[in-house]
Amino acid sequence: MKKVLLLTLTILISNLSIGQEIPQLKLTPNGVKPIVVVVDNLSASEIYNKALNWVQETYKNPDKVLKANIANEKIRIDGFASEAWWFKSLGILQTIDMAYTVEISFKDGKYRFEYIIGQFYVGGGQKAQYSYNSFYKKKNGEIRKTYKDAVPSLEMTMNSLSQSFYDYVIGKSTKKDNDW
Repeated sequence: MKKVLLLTLTILISNLSIGQEIPQLKLTPNGVKPIVVVVDNLSASEIYNKALNWVQETYKNPDKVLKANIANEKIRIDGFASEAWWFKSLGILQTIDMAYTVEISFKDGKYRFEYIIGQFYVGGGQKAQYSYNSFYKKKNGEIRKTYKDAVPSLEMTMNSLSQSFYDYVIGKSTKKDNDW
């Protein structure tokens, strides 16, 4: 389990560091602030069509995850991330799964990527009785000591998806489709 997490972290960090810098999604006590990403020389229609193709290639059941599809304006995706974030409890690494919604809006030369955190799930698919708000102290908004790894790991999960979309839109594919 630790090897898988270490390998995943290594791959994600290397992909994020090699890729072009795009705005990063940040988790706050009030949720995730949307980002606007500039993609020069692409019309809203081109970005929209690439977004639909990205959904087809990224998700196992694209027809089930695509919840809204307004041509050339917006798409909404309901997804699920296994081991979306983690924290240590009594020295043991705990991984948490998460449902999420992504809404992507399109304009000429840019798109807006909004990530909405959904339900958390603990081992065996059981719904967790807490949300990301539990990561923060109510008094001052600081991250609780227990969740010091939770926020950066969750941000890494969100930004990995955002980077995947960006790379697809600009034509930078990580797949080796030509090696068949």
